[in-house]
Amino acid sequence: MEKNDKKMMAVVRGAGIAAVFVVAASFAVPTVRAAYFGTGRNVTLDAPAVVDQNVYAAGTDVSVSAPVTGDVFAAGDVVYISSRVTGDIMALGSTVMIQGAEAQDVRVAAANLTVGGAFSGELLAAGASVTVTPGTTIAKDSYIAASDLSFDGDASGTLYVMGGTVYFDGTTRGNLVIKNAKEVTIGPDAMIGGNLEYTAPRAASIAQRARIGGTTLFHQAQTRDAHNAWAPFLAILTLWWLVKLAIILAGAYLLWYAFKKDVTSIASRVVNGFWKELLRGFLVAVALPIASVIAIFTVIGALPGVVALFAYAAVMIAAVPMAGIVSATIIWSRRKEALRWYHILLGTIALPIVALVPFVGWIVACAVYLASFGALTLFLSERIMKRS
Repeated sequence: MEKNDKKMMAVVRGAGIAAVFVVAASFAVPTVRAAYFGTGRNVTLDAPAVVDQNVYAAGTDVSVSAPVTGDVFAAGDVVYISSRVTGDIMALGSTVMIQGAEAQDVRVAAANLTVGGAFSGELLAAGASVTVTPGTTIAKDSYIAASDLSFDGDASGTLYVMGGTVYFDGTTRGNLVIKNAKEVTIGPDAMIGGNLEYTAPRAASIAQRARIGGTTLFHQAQTRDAHNAWAPFLAILTLWWLVKLAIILAGAYLLWYAFKKDVTSIASRVVNGFWKELLRGFLVAVALPIASVIAIFTVIGALPGVVALFAYAAVMIAAVPMAGIVSATIIWSRRKEALRWYHILLGTIALPIVALVPFVGWIVACAVYLASFGALTLFLSERIMKRS
């Protein structure tokens, strides 16, 4: 592999790994250091073994209880973390449970999220249901977005909340700021060192024993404000993005299982000659439509031009799921192991997430797609010439 290809592979691989484990623009960039990579159906790191490096774990069920000298990045259907971590914890999954853990910053997103432990930095959490358990300590500010939030922890900084139903019965030594809530309840053991400021359709239910050091500011939400007006549109966009992702993933699996040998060959071409395939993809993407249009309006004839345009469109569409397989191959190329279904899943998800990052993400995703398109075009042209 040429030197420039290796550099580009490093960029794409780094972007892909970050996208798998981190919601783009929400998680910090980790320090470059040695790393442990764990993938599979079940990924387990148990105590008392000490992991003296960053941990990257992805699988159906992920469990990390061993002490980690570094950061922990985890993604899976069910993620459980209870270890002592010297760096940050970053997790993504359907169900994420962080219980009894120690870390600096914690950044997590899950449909069902439970957070418990001692954290010397910030907490950034997002989910449908978020629970911060009693005894949890957060040294700095906390940012939580949830449809249903129950907070019983102890936050030294300000707690910022955006969500539907909010139940607060913990402690914050700063302000408690709640935006766009449907219902707010302040429990009897609540202690707010600063102000309580919240936006909701109606006043909060505040227990008599609750202690509020500052003032209480209530902003009554309109029945249909600007945020609610945009909500259906945003919901449609989100649904379309998820449907598109599901279609791409289905296409990637179809290509993989139906043409496994050919797809592996195409992906290997991209890994071993990224810049060459990128240039080929760019030239074909630009030149073929122009040549087809010229053919339609010249003596060559309309039929060859129309056929070429349809073939061009078909290959462009096929290159989308192919790019997901290529990204998986790039991310796991250093491990020199055969791709499995979960590699393709994570690679296909990684590319659209990377594309959400402005400028750099657009360039990386576009480069991977064009390189995949170039390699796919070359493979098909060689196959056609061989048969003819």
